[in-house]
Amino acid sequence: MNVRTFRVIVRGEFTGLTHDQRERLRAEADRHDLLLAGYSDTGDLSYDETLRPFTVRCQVVQPADRPDQDAVDHGLLVASTLLDERGLAYQRLRASATCLEDIKIRRPKRT
Repeated sequence: MNVRTFRVIVRGEFTGLTHDQRERLRAEADRHDLLLAGYSDTGDLSYDETLRPFTVRCQVVQPADRPDQDAVDHGLLVASTLLDERGLAYQRLRASATCLEDIKIRRPKRT
């Protein structure tokens, strides 16, 4: 069975954070730096000290016969689940997906 692997990036904004949530997020900020973000099945949350925009990165593997939009929808579900489990309110979720099998690598020509 052929599969396609997508890297999905979900962007959004925190909203209505309580004082305790802000303190907890700031205390954990160094572990959620965008430069440390990876792609996992359960999602990887990253944000900066402003505590407004955030990014969730996830990897979605699905059968090749399913539409690409299914990967985007799954990524949105992963992000909302991750944020809901942490009790974090959010708004304006939007996602984009890139299929790893569609990426062309241009290798330099040897001389």
